[in-house]
Amino acid sequence: MTTALHRRPTRLSGAPLVLTVTCSAAALGVLIGFDERIAVGALGAAALAVCCFASPTAGLLCFLPAVFVPYSAAGNALFKAGFVLCVAAWTLDAIRRGSIMDERIREFRRLIVLLVAMYSWFGATVLWADDPAAVAAECWPWAIALTVFVLVLTRITTTRRLLLLVATFVASATLAAATGLVALQSTASAFADPLTSADNRVSGAAGDPNVLGAGLVAAAILAFGLACVVRRAWVRSAIGAAILTLAATAAGTASRMVVISAGVALAAALVIFKQVIGRVLAAAVCVAASAALWFSLFPAAWQRLVISSDGGSGREDLWRAALRLALENPIVGLGLAGFQAHKPAVALEIGEVQNASVVAEQPLVAHNTYLQIWADTGVIGLVLFLTVVVFCIWCSLRAGRDFTAAGRRDLAALSRCVAVAVISMLGSAAFLSMARDYRLWFLLAIGPVLLSLARAESPWRRGHRTDLMPVAGSCPAS
Repeated sequence: MTTALHRRPTRLSGAPLVLTVTCSAAALGVLIGFDERIAVGALGAAALAVCCFASPTAGLLCFLPAVFVPYSAAGNALFKAGFVLCVAAWTLDAIRRGSIMDERIREFRRLIVLLVAMYSWFGATVLWADDPAAVAAECWPWAIALTVFVLVLTRITTTRRLLLLVATFVASATLAAATGLVALQSTASAFADPLTSADNRVSGAAGDPNVLGAGLVAAAILAFGLACVVRRAWVRSAIGAAILTLAATAAGTASRMVVISAGVALAAALVIFKQVIGRVLAAAVCVAASAALWFSLFPAAWQRLVISSDGGSGREDLWRAALRLALENPIVGLGLAGFQAHKPAVALEIGEVQNASVVAEQPLVAHNTYLQIWADTGVIGLVLFLTVVVFCIWCSLRAGRDFTAAGRRDLAALSRCVAVAVISMLGSAAFLSMARDYRLWFLLAIGPVLLSLARAESPWRRGHRTDLMPVAGSCPAS
């Protein structure tokens, strides 16, 4: 009887599994007959769902590559599906392990309150915006970006998970770079016009060379930090190959923004890593050599960088329009997405423009994160946003100090590289409206996570725990 009782659950649990597999296989066969692209997407969503609900952290890592391709149709669908699955898995895990989640949220309560304040202010701009529907539509991507931030804060709780997150970020960027290089093979020409042709610019699945380049620079910096942590030679070799690929592809975007972002990152690294300036310069030389190789193969990309007669393709006109609108409403702004609606009204008030269509006709953003936020949400919104960003950078730098004090120089180097990577994204933000870029919020969330891990490694806490633990032979005999 006991044996039968033990066997019965096995038979009952196997039947639903067989039924599920059979139905899934039949559904997949029907989808393949209808459209193989839908079938592949459904298969990928099913695999991601299994990862998310089996291990929410693994699901988050599987979701990370989608943040590099949210601007293409397929990438956007993958991103939305992955986001919904990650949030659902996180919610179920929070219900199941409420005490652990509550402790994590309490640890970051001040930062979360600051995020809520910023988002609330952005939403409040609907009260004076001319187009409330546009504000509501813009609030949704902001909600996704901040939710991604909170997911990283609450799911990445160990050093191993952190290293997996950083490695996945670098691998995702490298994959995006590699696909961009493959796509360029069919269209590249060494003799294309550097000003009017996009054939020599790598854009990849991101769809925009500038957007792709911003992520590649940050990922290359993270890769250097990751190389400081790993010990195996073959892993370091793979990271080195990834860095060279990222550098060459960043050069392939032919984006002046990438050059400026890399320059800002180098200046920050020389300050943050002032004790090892020689190593920083050596790393910069390796990156520059890879970029130089690309420019030697595609000289038109180099020509586009040095020839600036296109006026930034109208970017300077957008900046003047954004500054004019920001000064008209400096405190509370126009409302989220207000710049796009109001810029045609100031097209004749900003002086001579080089590309009138981008100001008066096309619904373009400001191509400058800080001017965009200032014009849309005023000084209050800009200060709230910059406070969150600066605090996360401070967390990375403070984590570097604490890891150094704990004797973990490898993690200290990684922490400082995270700070430099965020700063590089902020340099790119001067040329793109990327305040809600999901890659940026992934990087920002790593800073507080690092500080939490560093505090757990601090000598005082380790000594405090040691004092509380009985040590054999330490007590005198009674």
